[in-house]
Amino acid sequence: MPLPTPPQGFLSLVQVCDNFRVPPLSAQQTSYLTEDLVPWHLTIEPSSSVIGLLRASIVKQLITENSKATRDEEVPWNLRQENGRTTLSFASWIDTPQKRTHIMKEMCERWRDGGLWPDIIGPKKWRGEMYPVYQNPFGKNDAPSEAELAAEDSDTRNYAFMMERSACALFGVVTYGIHMTIYEDDAESGCKIWVPVRAQTKQTWPGYLDNTVAGGIPSGLGVFESLIKEAMEEASIPEEAIREHAKAVGSVSYFFWCVNSHYILARSVAHKSYETVRRMVGCNQK
Repeated sequence: MPLPTPPQGFLSLVQVCDNFRVPPLSAQQTSYLTEDLVPWHLTIEPSSSVIGLLRASIVKQLITENSKATRDEEVPWNLRQENGRTTLSFASWIDTPQKRTHIMKEMCERWRDGGLWPDIIGPKKWRGEMYPVYQNPFGKNDAPSEAELAAEDSDTRNYAFMMERSACALFGVVTYGIHMTIYEDDAESGCKIWVPVRAQTKQTWPGYLDNTVAGGIPSGLGVFESLIKEAMEEASIPEEAIREHAKAVGSVSYFFWCVNSHYILARSVAHKSYETVRRMVGCNQK
């Protein structure tokens, strides 16, 4: 029987979560962190930005995708050697956000239905939610609305395309989230934080403790709009209360490599705080 995990401070928890650097910075990093990753560029241009990092198993499957094309002009992926290392990008004919979105959607759904990586994109893990991918992951978050998508299909924005949420980790792309901590600061009893428990039916981390309100930022929604949506869904807090009391307190970015799986999770999370008002009731009973 394993012994209980000793208490950990905030810094040690952050180091467990943010466990990957490119390239490795020290000899203390173990071998699985030094695996040669293939950069995923948006286009075949040498100056094209890197939008993701791919493990060998993913690259092998993408090569298989190319072999299925009946004509050269239908090959979806461009693989090449640059300075002695492999790089990958969309083929030159996949040159607009909607074309990229279509290719990724069709391929990832086929992988799901074919039983590839069921612990990541299997039917029980599939989210049915589209996440934006940006040319510069830390640039402007300007994913268009549905109406704007219908009217414009070009690379005039930082937005590059969107893809299924659960599949993002297979491709090492940066995803985005919003977290809010609700607390009560009482002169007699001190500071108390609202800590919910995740439902047992959640696709990820069922039954675990969670932040008060937290969720991913889907394509087409901004940070604050996502917070309003999540606050109502998860804590029954109305929009007007969020607009009055929520305060931005910072953001954190981390890069997590899962040693026992195929995924690389790169994530940027914005944080808000919310001090409760005595008269407000905003908590779902579970």
